[in-house]
Amino acid sequence: MEAEPEHPLAPVTVEVVYATISGALSIDANTRTPAETQLREWEKDAAPGFIASLLKIVGEVNAVPEELRLLAAVVAKNAVGSSWRKIIATREWSRVPDEEKAFVRTALTAALFQDPSNRVATQIMLLLTNVARFDAPRPWDTLIPSLSGAATPGSGLPPAGRQRALKALKSVLAALQDKQFVVRPGAGGPAVAALMDEVEEEKGVLYQQARALVAPLRHQWQASAAVLFQRGQDWEAQGALSALYLSALRELILLLPDWEGVEAEMEAFLQDGCQAAAACVNVLFLGGAAVGPGEEPFRVLVGKTWERLLGCALAVLNSFPLKFAKFVPAWVTLCINTALLGMDAATIHHVRAKSRVLLTRFVAQVLLNRFYRPGAHEENKGTFLSMLLRPGLKEALEASAPDLKAAADCLDGILSEAEGRCAALVRALVEKYIALSPEELAEWETDPEGFARQVDVETSPEADTPRPCGVALLECMLERAQAPVAAALLALAAQLQSQALSPENILLREATYRAVGEVFPHVQSQVNFGSWYESELRLMLTSAELTGLYGNVLKARALWLIGVCGGELQPAPWAESFQLAVRHTQDPDLVVALLAVSAVTAGLGHVLEEQPFVRRPEHEKRLVLEGPHADSVQGADEEDLAAQCTAEYQQHMAAVEASLDAIIVGCFSLLPRLAEVESMVRVLQCVSVAVELVGDKLRPHLATITNALPQVWSTISARSGESTGALTRLHSSLISTVTHLISRLGVAAMGDPHVAAVLLPLLHHATNIGSAESEPLLEEGLRLWLAVLRSSQAISPQLQEMLLQRLPPILRRNRDNASVFAITEGYVLLGGAESVAQVLPVVTAAAVATLGRIILEAEKHKAEQRFGMIPADLAPEASTALSLLSVIQRVCDASGAAIPAEVQAGINTAAGIAAFDFGGGSMRLPGKAIAIVEACFELATRAVFRDLGSLAAVLVAGSDVESRQVVGPAGASSIRCGCLPVWGLFLAWFLDRWITLSSAREIGELFVPALAALGRSRRHDAVVGICTLIVGDVSEGLRDLGRAANAITLGLRAVKEKAQYKSDQERLADLKPADPEHEDQLLLRRLLLLRSDRLALVDVTQAVKAAAGKIASRHGRDAMLAAVEAVDPMFREQLEELETS
Repeated sequence: MEAEPEHPLAPVTVEVVYATISGALSIDANTRTPAETQLREWEKDAAPGFIASLLKIVGEVNAVPEELRLLAAVVAKNAVGSSWRKIIATREWSRVPDEEKAFVRTALTAALFQDPSNRVATQIMLLLTNVARFDAPRPWDTLIPSLSGAATPGSGLPPAGRQRALKALKSVLAALQDKQFVVRPGAGGPAVAALMDEVEEEKGVLYQQARALVAPLRHQWQASAAVLFQRGQDWEAQGALSALYLSALRELILLLPDWEGVEAEMEAFLQDGCQAAAACVNVLFLGGAAVGPGEEPFRVLVGKTWERLLGCALAVLNSFPLKFAKFVPAWVTLCINTALLGMDAATIHHVRAKSRVLLTRFVAQVLLNRFYRPGAHEENKGTFLSMLLRPGLKEALEASAPDLKAAADCLDGILSEAEGRCAALVRALVEKYIALSPEELAEWETDPEGFARQVDVETSPEADTPRPCGVALLECMLERAQAPVAAALLALAAQLQSQALSPENILLREATYRAVGEVFPHVQSQVNFGSWYESELRLMLTSAELTGLYGNVLKARALWLIGVCGGELQPAPWAESFQLAVRHTQDPDLVVALLAVSAVTAGLGHVLEEQPFVRRPEHEKRLVLEGPHADSVQGADEEDLAAQCTAEYQQHMAAVEASLDAIIVGCFSLLPRLAEVESMVRVLQCVSVAVELVGDKLRPHLATITNALPQVWSTISARSGESTGALTRLHSSLISTVTHLISRLGVAAMGDPHVAAVLLPLLHHATNIGSAESEPLLEEGLRLWLAVLRSSQAISPQLQEMLLQRLPPILRRNRDNASVFAITEGYVLLGGAESVAQVLPVVTAAAVATLGRIILEAEKHKAEQRFGMIPADLAPEASTALSLLSVIQRVCDASGAAIPAEVQAGINTAAGIAAFDFGGGSMRLPGKAIAIVEACFELATRAVFRDLGSLAAVLVAGSDVESRQVVGPAGASSIRCGCLPVWGLFLAWFLDRWITLSSAREIGELFVPALAALGRSRRHDAVVGICTLIVGDVSEGLRDLGRAANAITLGLRAVKEKAQYKSDQERLADLKPADPEHEDQLLLRRLLLLRSDRLALVDVTQAVKAAAGKIASRHGRDAMLAAVEAVDPMFREQLEELETS
């Protein structure tokens, strides 16, 4: 519902707007910047008179320069349409005065036809379309009829003006397809039913106008097309009009809700369209490849007509499949028999790519349409499902039954094996759509890297060029008639395999093999790839007779097939095929070498996919085999199958390790031969995957890879003149390779001088936020930086310099805080708190600001009546901030150093979070907040244990956050905690949550030993902290008997777990890494911190006993025992035994 606008602003005059527009084009920044700001303000405020003034400027074609008119049209277009997707009440156009809107609508149609500049006219057309989204068909009920009338020969406009009218009409019809109908309520506030009636009435007007367009557009198209095909007077202009009429008709078809009142016209159009398409086919597909002088413009116009006709047919097919059924035989026969089977390969390669794409797309969509399947109109007849059909569809299906059957019979006939129809169609697709053209063979020799890149592009699912569309059509044929199509394709492959090699045979064989590989999932059950490899593909890669261009064509296709289908091979032939692919990475032909790299990468990826299953424990392997894919292993012994998978993986890994030096040498020696960045990226990705897969087993090959790294860096550095995007992809691939290398080899890789020679420059480059590549590379650079820390045993001077130079600018971005906190934590673990002393204030201030955002965001959501949600991106950032604070706190505890004031501010803020009301009371927390609150309590526990008197300071600071300002990288931001204004309430919630969360036992503790140990540790630490407070008598809240009883109950649980906790600590002390130099060094430092934890040394039994004595002295022993019994009767007896022990 559209709100009544208010206009407190005075109207702006055209003179002022003209001066501002002129200023926005000034080369002087002092003039241009204020003008641009003013234009944005006028647009934002929907200033009265602004859009009208812009239209007046556009209309002065003689007085205003083209550049000014163009900018005025663009600004007006944005002012109307930029907020189309926003809420109705906030759209600028909705707030423009009605009289100004009326002027704009009148001025637009005049400006569209009178401006001499096509650039300006295009922007006017887009502006008109944006206005139409709001005001057509009401109040602008003349728009569609006026544009339609202007496109007629009787309008008096020249062909160029009629073309503008048709382009505008097409754009408007397309925009109205997703029209959001809005009604303006009157002062009396009419009922919803009345408003809905008004909406339906407006829809009726729109559809009535749309139906009225069908007949005139069809007749005018016919007239223009007739002139084009007969090459009559002014045929070029009429040909352009013909294509535009069809474009408008396509959008009109998509807009129509049904064919009521226009069915005869639409059927006539589809009949005439099929005849016109046949005429186009005679020119485009059957006229031969040679084009005489002056013929090219004619063929271009005919090609556009053909494309628009297929676009219209596709629109009808998708929107009205039942109506199109009767025309399926004619259209499909034309496309397949004439345009596919009747043309020769030389001709098809000279037809515009878009024409060929639309041809295959149309046939594919017809084949897949569910209504054109045999018996589709009867399959749900008389069943319960027929009752679920939308109203009218059941009757429409019954009425269309003969047409649907005829369509299904036609399609099945085309794909039948009778008279070799299916075989002919399959061969035509392979020969005319998939086979290499002479131009592509020339490209192979002149630009091999471009050819190899195109192979990858055409293999992508998003590819929209003739070859992948031909493959897609083949897949649709297999989807509809799998048996005959697969038989025809494999028979063609066998036939070509039996023939002697010749250039023609090689090209057709290569295309057929590509087709088999592309549709392999459909024919997998009928192709024994192992036999195919043994009998032919292996010979292609080992034969000395395959030489020259055509020999390389077969080699490249064999390598591609190994990459696509190699997973079907048994271990021995797989190893051989992998080694052959590795050998060909050094082939003199660049296309062969690059496709060999892709085949090696695919083989490595195959083994990488096997790795997770093989590394699972045996019981988990059985669960996988018994899981969703159990049907595929029915009847097989699961243990034998798991053993078989493991054995295959080990054989694959052995083949990879045996070829690793050759992979690295082959790839790195290929880099200097390459000119394109994409080719270099392909090679580096292969090395990266190899390093990731081999892992620790890379050690014997370390010298091979590290010796080559300086040369790789030199090669990449020499490409500094490339575009930013290309350089980014290149550096990204190298970063990935180095990150995997360091992660897998640890200290050994860091100690290699060749790695260091590449690592530091690469790290500096990736984290330089002043670089043009910083935006896409920074995340990967930070990941590499953290990998370096995990593989370092100490902080080197270079790493210390990196910290000081790079960290503060990155932190000021306030976008990568989680990574910055993790990196800072790594420095603290490796070098102590003093290693980050110079950056600690800014880092901890950012951490405190992050924690403060939790409170700010949760309060905002509470105000919106939503349970205190935490944004998805904030939770991990807050977790890393708390982890950093915790590590600094532990390091200071271990060394006896004082807690830095900046870290103490973070602990105070954590206390505020621990007692914050997220909207559900003290005991209810959002899911993402539980882990964060538990981490906050861990900080508080250590603060209390470190200094008994610190709790009051921590909690007072935490509760008084309303008046505190936390300064982060982006400036100062208030952190409010207004929901807890009373100190007593804050303290109560803090203590109650502490006890409750520490008492909770996760269900995972019952099944996962590590989680159980973690739970015991959490309870032990909490009991030590709470009992310390009780004994010290510094907590007012713990003087409450009920709360004290809850704390004692928690302590008694920890006492029961004491033996298990002790065992956990012993296992922790005995835990020794198998190879410290190749372990995560940060993990080892954390392990040392855990072993030196002073909290773990406290005897929880004595702590609880002392706390119970303190409570008994205050409230009396009997009252204490009664309070504990009220919490849980079973613990009274345990407490009594504890007192006497």
